Amino acid sequence: MMPTLHMTRCLFCLLFAVSCPAQASNWLQLQGNEPAGAAALRVQGFVQPSYTYIDAGPISGLQGASAAHNGKYSTLNLNWPELQQAQQFQVIRAGLGARGRLSEEINYFLALDAGQNGVNYYHKASLSDASLTFNQIRGARVRAGLFKLPTSEEALLAINVSYPYVYNSNAVLYMLVGLPVEASGVVSRNGASAARLSSGFSGFRDWGVQVYDWFERGQWEYSYAAMVSNGAAIDTPGDNDSRKDLTLRLQASYLLGGQGPNRQDVSTFVWRQSGARQFGTEHYDMVREGLGMKYLQGAHRVTAEYLRASGMVVGGQTPPFVGQVFAVGVNEKAAGGYVEGGWRFQPKWEANLRYDYLDFMTETAANEREFATTTLGLQYFIDPATRAIFNYERRNMKVTSPLAIAAGAARNNALTIADDLGDRISLQLTWSF
Repeated sequence: MMPTLHMTRCLFCLLFAVSCPAQASNWLQLQGNEPAGAAALRVQGFVQPSYTYIDAGPISGLQGASAAHNGKYSTLNLNWPELQQAQQFQVIRAGLGARGRLSEEINYFLALDAGQNGVNYYHKASLSDASLTFNQIRGARVRAGLFKLPTSEEALLAINVSYPYVYNSNAVLYMLVGLPVEASGVVSRNGASAARLSSGFSGFRDWGVQVYDWFERGQWEYSYAAMVSNGAAIDTPGDNDSRKDLTLRLQASYLLGGQGPNRQDVSTFVWRQSGARQFGTEHYDMVREGLGMKYLQGAHRVTAEYLRASGMVVGGQTPPFVGQVFAVGVNEKAAGGYVEGGWRFQPKWEANLRYDYLDFMTETAANEREFATTTLGLQYFIDPATRAIFNYERRNMKVTSPLAIAAGAARNNALTIADDLGDRISLQLTWSF
């Protein structure tokens, strides 16, 4: 069971009270600002060719109307975005961008993503970042455009520099990746309604304006961010309604040395995103919030984060087969988190371990599912610009309340689909330039 939010708050209050050495980075600063003396133009990019193998075969044993899917692969065992193969070689991400300083007080960041991922579900390539940062006001820097929301630490990590795994944790993926959907039938205020995707994933980003800054007090650094954003698909800067999201993040770090993504410190953070989404003819609340800590010093790293969601929650396809509708709860809840760590046991080798958990659709017993994944990882740093990652994920899915599902085909199918979830092996090369 995951700790309650109250228990987790107590843990992080304790961490604030002690000056234990550790490490984490200020991603608000790194992604939104350029260092003093930076060039007017810096072109950069990266590619991530990846191979994924999911240990699963075509499903069997489905009953009733779902028996038509026997002999097919569950989408839970297929690789996004094509959803065609249980094992696949693909370039998950291919980024190209430019950043720099237009003046001493104004900097910019532009980037495109041409990888095979959910953001590009309907496109060959997408604009992933396009922002200007204005540093004229002391204590209130302003960033405007398309960029990452100030939410989870995992979501903020620079994927080509600091993310130690191939795939996201379940909690971050299901609660934050952002699946714009539209109703494909009558909307129910209880249980789940049918929906279809209306655009690609948000990739943890949105169009908006953010006010933020950071302040050093001796060895302590405090930072904040407040962002007002569209809460819509990122394909266009336009909004699909007049409602906006508000996202807030606070972080405190005890500094121990180093700079950039490899800065050594211990950090604690809390964040909250609130807004509404149109589904059918009405708008429904959507709230995401979390808190966590990160420690990294020398050869060791530990991160822990707790997340929860309420209001509109988007699930997967139901039943989980290609061409089926997505399940959406408009008054649902979810909670989960992850604990992960790394050990650089040789200059070029790092071992990683992560456990993540997600309790999904908790307000409807028949729809509630629990996901738990243990990831064993190994990184090899070939040179400063190139690294390889190997991951083995032990994946588990549980039907929380099978007796809440009608006896017969419905209950049998739910348990059969859960038991069918396969473990996943992935190998990824990241080359930055």
